[in-house]
Order: sequence, then structure tokens, then C-alpha cells
Amino acid sequence: MDIKGKHLLMDAFECDEGILNDPSLLRRILVEAALDAEMEVLHCYFHQFTPQGITGILVLATSHLSIHTWPEENYASLDFYTCGDKKIIEIGYALLKQLASKKAVVYSISRGIQYAETPTKNRQHAENTRLLNRGDDSDHVSLKQLLSGQHDILFHQKNRIQDIQLIKASDIRMYLDEQLQFSSLDEHAYHEALVHPIFAASLRPHRILILGGGDGLALREVLKYKEVKEIDLVEIDADVVNAAMNVEELKKLNQRSFEDSRVTVHIQDAVDYLSLNSACYDIIIIDFPDPTNKKISALYTKEFYALLHRSLSRSGLVVCQSNSPRDTPIVFWSINKTMKASQFYTLSYHTIIPSFGDWGFHIGSKTPLSAPILSTDVSSTTLPSDFTKLMRFSPHSLSKKQFAVVNSAEHLVLHKIFKKEGLYL
Repeated sequence: MDIKGKHLLMDAFECDEGILNDPSLLRRILVEAALDAEMEVLHCYFHQFTPQGITGILVLATSHLSIHTWPEENYASLDFYTCGDKKIIEIGYALLKQLASKKAVVYSISRGIQYAETPTKNRQHAENTRLLNRGDDSDHVSLKQLLSGQHDILFHQKNRIQDIQLIKASDIRMYLDEQLQFSSLDEHAYHEALVHPIFAASLRPHRILILGGGDGLALREVLKYKEVKEIDLVEIDADVVNAAMNVEELKKLNQRSFEDSRVTVHIQDAVDYLSLNSACYDIIIIDFPDPTNKKISALYTKEFYALLHRSLSRSGLVVCQSNSPRDTPIVFWSINKTMKASQFYTLSYHTIIPSFGDWGFHIGSKTPLSAPILSTDVSSTTLPSDFTKLMRFSPHSLSKKQFAVVNSAEHLVLHKIFKKEGLYL
């Protein structure tokens, strides 16, 4: 048996109160959505509460669609599950539009047995192979040593996306598929470098999009800017956000950043979010893992950066963590070249992060960008007062620039270059 499905869970805010209290209208909206998804409607039931509020459910062939409304709060929750190959994310957004929702959180989850045809033994082998595709030798060794010594497991969840480990020893560390994501000893060096230079270069940092960053640490830095009015954070793994919102040690580290009213979390694939996004952002921050395999490499393509370009305001900026200009210089400059192939002007910089070494970033803009000279008014503990010091590269790194390539959907090579540069097995 091979059951596959797509599951949308949607929280719709600031909806039209009249629509949320009209059972016949809601019935029509949901039935149309089901038919758009090419699903057979087997049964409908809608119940209206007194004085207000509606619960409705459509039983579909091998699936369902339900809604619960709180008109007095202008809020509705929707649950849409379908089996088959039909993409329902567009239909989900159309549903939100029909409810006149001005703000929403969408959880897009793949459900079912994805490898039903694979014997159990082979599934285990595939899982082991997946784990070996992320994390270099030093990560594996440090994790093994960490687990053999005095430590506390603060959070451990293995899901369909990755294996999440949050460990407290002399510091707090998060590993995803045994690849180190951060150490509390020096994560500030990374997150300050990721966030503050782009704010120094921004003309109007009001609306911000963070892709990845489910630990809330980049979010913590963004929230230091009072002029920021709205932040959307898109993270594919709900368990990472769950840890960031509920594990006390991590909440302390991210300064309870998810509790800020300016923040909206979208548990969703970044490509899906950007493909359907109609808003324009002043700053987009990309905090993705390293392109160690084909799937992650696809998030560093010309096509993906084109989606980012479309989602930026005219003076908007994007920043992408881009690996090490010393240890993986061809990867670093290939990301730069790929951004340029997507009509971005770029500005490159780097800093030292003890847990990772020399680490690089690229800022992209729609118009030529001069280097930000001074730091922002927000204080940082690890950055120089003159950001131009971060933009000087060694002759070794610059000599590798000539070998950079454009990473695209048709020519997906960044993960292969990563392996050739010797960091990953």
C-alpha cells in the first residue's frame, strides 16, 4: 500500500465576520475548493452555533475538508487533506482569499507512506545514506564526543525531513542530520553578520521575510530594529519551531522572539511560499542549510533567486548565507554568480565564526549597491564598526572566482562542487 497525500492546515486571521457566520456561503466556498482539487464530495455537514460560529466538514473520496469559525474574533481554522498528485496549495490560498483573510499561517505537510515499495531493510539503508549526506567529519566527531560526555538532551525529534538534536553541555548546540547548525558560544557571530549589514544598507526595513531560521536566532536580531513593522518567517520543519518556542534554554537564547506580535510563522516549503506570494518585502534573509545534497542545492538556483527578485520591493535587499570563501570558495563564488544571473547586483562579505571558520554572505539588490560604511544603530558584540572590513577577501579566495558556475534547475551542480571541495563525504 502506498498512501500519499498533501495536508494543509490554515489559520486565517482578520477575516470578514459576515462570511464566517454564513453557513450556506461557506458550504459553497468549500465545495468549490474541493471540486477545484478534483475531489469527489461524498457528504457535507455544517452546524451553526448560537450566537455565532460555524463548524463545517466535507467528506471527500479518501480525504476531507473542514472549517471552524469564530466570527467575533475574525478567525477561522481550516483542515484540507487530499490524496493524489493534485497540488492544493494554490487552492488553499484561494480559500483564504474567499474568506477575505488579511493574514494567515499555512502549514503544508506531505502525508503517507512515501517509500511503501521499498523493503524495510532498504529503507534503513536509505535513511543511513541520507544522514551521511549532511555534516562533515568534524561535525560527526564532535557530536560523538559530546554525546559520550556529560550532557543533557533538551530536544530530540526525528521526522520525515531531518533528525533534530538540541544538546546542552558546556554550550547549547543544535544538530540537523548530525550537521552542526549552531553553538551558543558563538552563534551571535553568525546571526549578527547575517542580519546587521543588510539593515545597514536598507533604506526602509519595514517588511521582512526570513526563509529558514526556525531556531529564532536570526529573528532575534531582526526584532532589535524598531522600524520593522512585519516579519514573515517561513520554515519547513514545524519541529524546529516547536523547539524554539517551547524549550526554555532555546527560548532564552532567541529571547522569546516568536512571541513578538510582529512575527507570523509559515510552516511551509520556501518555494511554495514564494511561488504564491504577492507581497513585496524590503529585506529577505535566507538562512538555509549548506547545499550538501541535491534537494538543498535546489534552494540555491537561478530559478529560486528569480522568485526572490520578484518578491522584493524596488529598493529591497536579499542576503544569503553562502558557505566558506576559504574552505569552499568555488561554492561561495558560484552562489554569487547565480544571484547575478538572476538580475541581482551583489555585495559580498565574510566573517570568522569559531565553530565554522571563515564564513561568507552575499547581499543582492535590484539596483547597484554601494558598500555600507558604518554599522547600524543597533549594537552588536562581534562586528567591526566599519563593515567594509568584512568585504576584503584573500588572494586565495579571489583566485577561485574564475571557476564559479551558475547553479540552475537544469544544471544542478552546487552540491557536487561542495563534495569536490573536500568538506563532505
